[in-house]
Amino acid sequence: MWFVVLFSAVLLADQITKILVAYYSGAAGTAGANAVHVRWLIDDFLEISYSENENGMMSIFSKIADEKTRYMIFIISTVVIMVGIFAYLIFAKNKGKWNTFALTLVLAGAFGNFIDRLLTVYVRDFIHVKIFGDVFPFIFNVADIAVVVGAIMLILGILFIDKDAIFRPKKKKNGNEKVQR
Repeated sequence: MWFVVLFSAVLLADQITKILVAYYSGAAGTAGANAVHVRWLIDDFLEISYSENENGMMSIFSKIADEKTRYMIFIISTVVIMVGIFAYLIFAKNKGKWNTFALTLVLAGAFGNFIDRLLTVYVRDFIHVKIFGDVFPFIFNVADIAVVVGAIMLILGILFIDKDAIFRPKKKKNGNEKVQR
């Protein structure tokens, strides 16, 4: 049941921060992709800058000109992903706490951005990290952080943590020595 608390906490943090930043920016519903600076958290490195993203993570769907097509791609793919993760979390046996934690983060982040898409057609982004000027020009939100952290955790689990991890030492069948696979 702890994953319900985690899901709720991430979703609430995401939605509350989006609402607050949209309000304080004074540009809710009018910003579009143009970022509206709200304030610096760390001068010339980390800023709160409100924008409304219709193109997906890192503008992945910016080439799709038809807004209805782009919107339907987001809605359908998000529903499929969320249903798949939810089903796995409910029905899978022996998934482990690590994978449950990771998938709960991904699910909460996906749902947070899904709410934005349903209510506004765009996702409200506001965290902008300026690395070496503007090498990383993307603006993101709490939901995006949850999805990325959850995905990284899943990769780490597959590679190192799961009992069948790719790089986890295995015991020899005839002794206690560990060998690398």
